[in-house]
Amino acid sequence: MADVNYIDWRIHPFRADRWLAIWEPALDRALAFGARTCFLSRDIEDPLHFRQVSVWESREDFERYWFSDELVDLRGQALNYYNKPLSPHWHSLTAERSPLSGDRSHLRAAAE
Repeated sequence: MADVNYIDWRIHPFRADRWLAIWEPALDRALAFGARTCFLSRDIEDPLHFRQVSVWESREDFERYWFSDELVDLRGQALNYYNKPLSPHWHSLTAERSPLSGDRSHLRAAAE
């Protein structure tokens, strides 16, 4: 089973748009380092609270991602926009449903 990582970001007032512009490329980097998926969600009742969720086959891949030069640089650029410290949390993926999971026949149909 895959491991799910989440990071709660608490952004300073009036800085959410700037933080998002800086941090959004980190999602692409997660995929490049082997994440199955990566996304940000924003709390509806607290728009300064973002949650980054990524799914990994290997925690070592996350570690390579999180401590890569690109992520160190992005965190440095965003340093003045969020509350510290950040604490990545781990969950195990216990159950999953997706219209794209299953027998993958949708991939064969798309290729034809």
